[in-house]
Amino acid sequence: MINIFFLLILFSSLLGRIKVPGINIGIHYLLLSAFSFGVISLSVKLIPEVLKKHKTILISISLLYFWMWLSSLISPFPNTAITYSLKYSTYFIVFFAFLVLSFRNVKTSSLTFYYRSILYLLQIIAVFGFLEALFPNHWIFELLKFPSYYPQIGSIMQNPNQFGVIVSIGLCLSLILEKQKNISKFELYISEFVFLISLALSASRNAWLVFILGMFLLLIYEIISIKKMIFIMSIWLLCIISIPVSTYRIGLGNSKIFPLINLFSTNPSNIVLPSPVGTALSRFALWQAAIIETIKRPISGIGVGVFAEHIGVKVFGVKGYHAHNIFLNVLVEQGVAGLLLFTNFLVKIASKVKYANPVTIIPIIMFLASQLPDFFAEDYTFTTIEFYFLAATITSRKDFVIESKPEIIYNVQKISGK
Repeated sequence: MINIFFLLILFSSLLGRIKVPGINIGIHYLLLSAFSFGVISLSVKLIPEVLKKHKTILISISLLYFWMWLSSLISPFPNTAITYSLKYSTYFIVFFAFLVLSFRNVKTSSLTFYYRSILYLLQIIAVFGFLEALFPNHWIFELLKFPSYYPQIGSIMQNPNQFGVIVSIGLCLSLILEKQKNISKFELYISEFVFLISLALSASRNAWLVFILGMFLLLIYEIISIKKMIFIMSIWLLCIISIPVSTYRIGLGNSKIFPLINLFSTNPSNIVLPSPVGTALSRFALWQAAIIETIKRPISGIGVGVFAEHIGVKVFGVKGYHAHNIFLNVLVEQGVAGLLLFTNFLVKIASKVKYANPVTIIPIIMFLASQLPDFFAEDYTFTTIEFYFLAATITSRKDFVIESKPEIIYNVQKISGK
């Protein structure tokens, strides 16, 4: 039953666009909380042990949430900040449920089920992205996805950046699971096919940089060889220069040769997107606005969600533009105190990692790196999966390293210097 609740949590994170009938509240807020309480209720006897074992982590995140609420109450835009505080409090419930879940299930079979479930979800998201490229106006996207960025592909996630990052993480996860003999070669080939094409279709340069980082991390952890890395990245580059929107995003939009589709078509797709240079430079405008607001309220910040709703509007004229850096976003919205508490939480997590299994470490590094030029807290699928990996890392013990793969244990210990 607890595994069913886990699957329902993953599924409900996709329903951000569906509202509760009669009220303007996303159904995923209610479902995520309800299914998380389902996990917790089935593990009541374990809760005292979880609280004792992970007291430091739970105190750290509780202080972070306490300050988030306090800064929201004294925000110059309290209604906005309190609304977002309610939304983000869902993550606390989900995180605790995952902490209990990963503490309860330490067997290899249970862990394999969770990682495979996440991998399959990411494959489904990637397939939706591929379908969006073929049928961008299909009713399913009107129902599930956020405003279209076509011809960039965002699948059923909020934005092409989140989509691109999540499929790049999915590709790395599939390579790790295959190396640890938890998925078959055939499943890996399917993953490589759907993830590489979807990664190119996303036309997200943030995702591409995160993908490159992931490849090097896999190389460092000896998950893949240099030959394998070169092969995968060559296929990825071929996809980029074959697809008009991807070629445009790397500044080759006016080339007669690229995209490669031009060699076979007299009517290449017209790309209607912002300038690749302009979208990169726009981050500096947002960073500058965030610094200005931080100077005005350095201690408590302006309140969570306020930057995207009120400050980013001044820069671009529309809502939804956050500070495009996770640390800067926390700083401007929760002040110096909030940033210190957030940094303390990350440090506490890092201190818990005693057995560095790449199946959790690599995705977490990629999740964090992707938010240095962006901020993805509003995408519940992205953050829900991220919180699972955080919880699994925190509860890591010797049992969590796949015992049937001594070569993996040896390689991990060699890298960590043990």
